[in-house]
Amino acid sequence: MKIISALALSLTVLLGSLAHAQTEAEQEPETLVFSDTLSYDDITKITQFRGNVILTRGLFRLTSDNLDIIEDDEGFRHGTATMNNTELVELIEEDLENYEMVRALGLEAKYNGKTEIVKMIGQAVVTRYVCGQPVDNVRGEQVVYNSKNKTYEALGGPQSSEHGRVRSLVQPRSKADKAFEECHSKYNGKPMPSSIKTPEI
Repeated sequence: MKIISALALSLTVLLGSLAHAQTEAEQEPETLVFSDTLSYDDITKITQFRGNVILTRGLFRLTSDNLDIIEDDEGFRHGTATMNNTELVELIEEDLENYEMVRALGLEAKYNGKTEIVKMIGQAVVTRYVCGQPVDNVRGEQVVYNSKNKTYEALGGPQSSEHGRVRSLVQPRSKADKAFEECHSKYNGKPMPSSIKTPEI
């Protein structure tokens, strides 16, 4: 499913999995993280960001209260983002040329750099927007995507926003096409401006 695939690609690039090394022709965007505190342990290879964490990398943004990144013995990186209260971790990825945005919410976000599995856990919601209009949506206790074999699953449970059930909504293709044409006309065929603002250093 397109919305889950975009989310997985965002986290793969963000955490620098060795299985997705960038070519020299690709320009790697800078990663900027704001937080109240930062700690790094060179022995355990654990980096901890605490307090109002805002991470931006190109057209990707993550907001959470806590972000832990650990590098294993093989060099793969694994990340966990959480909140301290009832608010949700938020991931946003933009595709300016196609006028799209993917927004993922959950009590917790996990990424395994070795297996390339992304999990949004607890009240998980993933939505794809075209020209600001929601066109696809998946809800469940967990939304899990395996980027190696391009499969995904949504799981129900007590932390699902849909009374323990999984809910998926796919709008007619005509709605997405109409929204695309609206933005294509609005921006005269050029990419839409990004809503992700990276503060100056």
